[in-house]
Parts: sequence; C-alpha cells; structure tokens
Amino acid sequence: MTACAICRAEGQPPQHAANSIGLLTSRFDILSGAAHRYGEVEGETHVLVPVCPGHVVDVYRGRVPGVRMAWRLGPDESGTTGVHASPGAESSSRA
Repeated sequence: MTACAICRAEGQPPQHAANSIGLLTSRFDILSGAAHRYGEVEGETHVLVPVCPGHVVDVYRGRVPGVRMAWRLGPDESGTTGVHASPGAESSSRA
C-alpha cells in the first residue's frame, strides 16, 4: 500500500493513495513524501506526491495549508496567482 503523504504530514492515519498528483509546496513534511521533484516555481517545489482521494479534493479546493495543485495555477479575481477554491466547500477527508 502506498500511503498518502498528506495524511502522514497532517498526523492522520495514512489512507491508501492510489494515484499521485502534481503539487506546489514548500512544506518539508510533504516534500519528504514526494515521488518525484520537478524543480522550483516561485519559491515552491513542484513535486509528484501520492495522495488519497479525500486529500485530492481538499488540495483541489484549497483546504490544505501551504499546498496547491500545480496544474490549477493562474490569476484569481484579485490578479494574484493561486488556487481557485470553491468558497464554503466542505471537506471530504475523514479528518
């Protein structure tokens, strides 16, 4: 079983990570679980990280501090680069 890097970083019981996703982060606790590093982007590292389905949703919606999906970057309404999270969305993780 490949354990979810975010479950481990957040101190949660590790869930099965069936897939890996591309993230941008500077969090050492998540970088240490990376399967591959692609380089630096604006002070963060672009990595491929094994993540459970619940945390994929949480990252996608911008609910994991210091982590954003690498493919979801672009200017938001204020003109800054970042994740476009759905306001008021609820977590699907078991935490």
